[in-house]
Parts: sequence; C-alpha cells; structure tokens
Amino acid sequence: MASSLAKIPHDQSATWNAGPMGLAAGVLHTNAESRECAQPDVSDDGRVAAVFDGHLLNPVEVALDLAARGVRLRSRSDVEIARHAYEIWGEECANRLQGEYALIIADLRKGHVFAARDHMGFLPLYYLQEPGRLIIASEFRTIAALSGQPLEPDRNYIAQVITKRWHMRETTPWVGVKRLVRAHTLTHDGQRTRLQRYWTPPTDITIRYNSSEEYAEHYREMLFDCVRRSSRTDTPVGVAVSGGLDSSALFCVADSLERTGQLLAPGIAGYSLAAEEGGNAFELPYARAVAAHLGRELTEVPLFDPENDWYTRDANWHRDIPIPSNGAMMLEMERRAVADGSRVMITGTGGDEWLQGNSLYYREFVAEFDVAGFWRALRRDGAAVGWPAALKQALRHGGAELMPEPIRRTLRKRLRERRRRGDPTMQWLVPELRDALAQAEEAYESGLPENAVHWSKHNLATSPFNDLSHSLMRRQRAAIGFEARHPMLSRAFIEFSLQTPGEIKRQGNVAKALHRQAMAGLLPQVILDRSTKANFTNTKIDSQFADYVRANAREQLSGICDFSALEALLKVDFTAPEGDYWAWEIWGLYASAAFLYQYNCLTEINPATGVQQDRIQQ
Repeated sequence: MASSLAKIPHDQSATWNAGPMGLAAGVLHTNAESRECAQPDVSDDGRVAAVFDGHLLNPVEVALDLAARGVRLRSRSDVEIARHAYEIWGEECANRLQGEYALIIADLRKGHVFAARDHMGFLPLYYLQEPGRLIIASEFRTIAALSGQPLEPDRNYIAQVITKRWHMRETTPWVGVKRLVRAHTLTHDGQRTRLQRYWTPPTDITIRYNSSEEYAEHYREMLFDCVRRSSRTDTPVGVAVSGGLDSSALFCVADSLERTGQLLAPGIAGYSLAAEEGGNAFELPYARAVAAHLGRELTEVPLFDPENDWYTRDANWHRDIPIPSNGAMMLEMERRAVADGSRVMITGTGGDEWLQGNSLYYREFVAEFDVAGFWRALRRDGAAVGWPAALKQALRHGGAELMPEPIRRTLRKRLRERRRRGDPTMQWLVPELRDALAQAEEAYESGLPENAVHWSKHNLATSPFNDLSHSLMRRQRAAIGFEARHPMLSRAFIEFSLQTPGEIKRQGNVAKALHRQAMAGLLPQVILDRSTKANFTNTKIDSQFADYVRANAREQLSGICDFSALEALLKVDFTAPEGDYWAWEIWGLYASAAFLYQYNCLTEINPATGVQQDRIQQ
C-alpha cells in the first residue's frame, strides 16, 4: 500500500498493522494542526487506528463536544479529532464531521473497519472485496497493486462515459471496484459489508424572511463564514479568480477577512487563467477589474494545453480515465501557486449549481397555495421576459404541480423513454449496453423524490457525474501536492440554498439574484452586472481527441459501440463551431478508447534504457 502511494507528493508517510488490518498513509500537510499528529493516528491502547485525507470545517466545534465528554486531545489535528469522534459517536461521527474528507478507521475493539466520505465526495475512496479480504484506497493504483487478480474494465461504466448518462453511483472503470458513495459510510466486519447514508439533502423550505434584504444579510454572513473556515492553512491561500460572479465574490470576501484579521491563513494571493485574447475563454478584463477594485496583484497564468498524449499517459499512471480538457487547463495555474508557496486554493465551484436558480418557484407557490407569491413572480417575470413567455412558464410549472402524482409519474417515465429513443449517443452503443443504461436510469430515478422541486434538489446534490468530476480534479491536484477548497459546496452553503425559496435566486432573466444583491458594495459594478460566461471548449484538443477516436475506436471500442451509428459524429469538423456542440461526446469516446488501450496494451519503462515501450497483452 505504501509503495503505491510513494510517488504522490507527501510530507509524512507510515504504516500500521495489527491482527487482520493494516493502514498506510502518505500525508500532505495543508494546515499547522495537521503537522501535530503523525498518521496513521493510533489510540492509547493501540486498538483503534485512523487515516484521514482532506480537512474539516468544524474542528473547533467537534473538539469542544469531545472535551465536554471527557476526551483529552493530544493535538489539534483533524485525524485525531475524527478518530475520537468515531470512538465517541460510532458511525454517527460522519454526520458530525463537516468538511472535505475521506476517513478510514481500523477498529480492533469491534473487529471491523469503518470508512466515510464527505457530503459531496470531494476525496475519493474505492473498495474491492475479494475472498477473505477487503481493500479500501483513495487511488486505483493501490487497488491494482493489491488485487489478487488483474483488474478488468467495466463496460457499463464505459457506456456512461461515452453517452454522458451518469446514473450508476457506485460503478468505477474497473469490474468489482466500487466507489464509496458521497455522504455514506462503510462498515466491514470480515464477513459483511454495510453501507449507510448519513446525510440527505434537506428539501423543505425552512428559512423564510419578510424581505429580500434579510435574505441577503443571512446569505452574506453565511458566505463569509464558509470562506473563513475554508481558509484554514499555514501557507498563503490562493484564490482562483475567473472574473465571474462566484470566484470574484470569494476573492473579495477573502480580502475583507484578511483586512479584518479573521482569515485563517497568513495571506491570500489571486490567480487567474490567461486565455488567448479574443477567444471564448478570455475573461481577464473582469478578473483584473476585481483585483484593481481590491488594490491587489493578480497572477495571470496561461491555460495548460498539452497534446492528447499527455492525457493518455496521465490516465495510464492513475489507472483511470483521462481528465477532461477543461479540468486539465487549470494545472499550470495550480503549479504556479505551489511554486509560490501555497498548498491550498479556494475556488468558486458550486456557485452555478446552488445560486443559479430556476423557474420551479412557481411549483413552490402552487404547492403552498400562495396565490399572492405566484402573482408577484408572474408580474415580475412578465416585465422581465414578456408576458407570453412568463405565462407559458408559470402555467407549465403550476399546471404540472396540480396534476395527480400517478399521472406525473407515468408522464415522467414516458418522457425518459422518449428521450432515450431520440438520444443519438444511446444509439452509439450496442443494444446490451443501451438496455443496461436504461435500467440504471430507472433505478436511479426510483431513489429520488416524486415531487419535482424535491427531485431537482436531490439530483443536484447526488448526481454521479459530480462524484467523477470531484475525483478527477482531486487526482490532478494531489499529484502536485495541492488541495482545493470549495466554500460554495460546503454543507452550510448547500443547505442554505436548499432551505430557502427558489424565487430569491432567480428573478425573470436574472440568475443569481440573491448573490448579486448580497455582494452589492463588495464587488465592482462591472461584475455585478455581468451576465455572460466563458466557454472553455478547446478546438485543438477536441480535434486531437477526434483523430484518436477515428484511429483507435474500432479496435478498442469493439463490442461496446455500433460504429455505423458513430459515422456521422466522426465526420464532424472539430475545428468548426459544430465541433463545440459535440465536445463532451468526443471526450467521452476518446477517454473510453484511451482507457481501454491502457488495459489492452500495457505501458512500461525499459529499466535498461529508460524508454517507454508498449507491450501488447497475449
């Protein structure tokens, strides 16, 4: 285990084993408290040991609760706090630990191993159950190193990647290797593995005020607290500043916290991607406007834009699928922050999901028989987008909410079936895999609430694609000794969004209405008025992905794809605007073909020459 982690940057590594259990850790210290305790952290009697990756947002509160129960901590480290929380509260500890983390505990007292992931799954944990043993790890490399048999690709997972139809929450690229789902715990006693959800997204609206100003004040206080907690590090904390509403707000909040002595870091530094001027990803004028508004410097770093061979090699090393280009593009900026002495960067990821809002507020009004609210929203939207569009939207959502639930359920099922029949990406698959994805979608839907508003909230908080994107970005950053923090995806932030009325977030054609109101006076007006977003598609790499698929798909995707259905896509010119429309699909096909290539063609280094060579499996 330790050997498989050795090449990932770390400050301290060690192992522990007793009886039938063993733990290994390679720890990167991102705060002063982490340096106070070596991992694995072991209880005084040597019978409970823990490894922890990530950070807690509420260590002080949990430590105080532990002290009230007579626990004497030897350090302030997150791993020791987590271990004691487990010893006091058992499996319930996961619900008390808020942050971005993965935790594994070996408990000789109870004779079982316990594992947990945070509410959004920022840090990955995978597990493989074999006869007589269970392997849990944060990297597929570790699973592959320990597995008694060679890992084999999971065709159903590959089908998800190709079609973008993400409905299998536990599935990974490898057969038998499962993902511990976000907001879940795992307990294994040597015979039985039990999974338990510890956090469910709240759906009822419980935060209500009489005015938008009161909502804005609550939101502003909550956001400041989320950023403050996320800033806990003993090196200067980087802030990714795109120039959008979300990242710009975080830069301004972090600046205010530092100026008032509330920041939990020795300083902040802003970083922005310097895309080519005139391109669809060029946002520097907005980012510079924020920096000028604060009187701060901004480090501008070109987008990382490697050839497609880099993506293939990187995925091969991690035994995983390649990262999308819009994730890889941040690598050079993150490397620069590391070179400048940072180990942590705050990002605005999550703002689009939880601040954007939608027109489902009409359903909320109907469900609550709030005629005055319905009419207020309709008048506002009519003035903003025109009465025909506003009436169509209001009647559509309001009428659907009044429809009997059995009819709604039947209609939703028929709509899913019709969408699948008309979805060109589903036709790319062989019939067996089309059926598997259809079954997976129906199973996923069966676990979501029937109510459309509640469905939307749960789906947003539990989507399997987010698990993938968080894991891939964590993988990229861990490889350079770096950690991202996401204030707008903290539990406090998400729960505020879920428990407040939908109408405060979107008003007419104005998205993020509450955020704009709350940030007035903090953000420059040019950012508050912004309604555009950058497009980070990359025609160069998309064309290379397409060339790779044209050259390799028939061999690598045989038995997965129907190539007659793929012909139209492969004729697309990915240097033209049409290519942008299919950017995600061509990445999915490339990622699948490249992943299967690493399985079918083993890449190794010749120890005599140091040259990379391919060895075809017999």
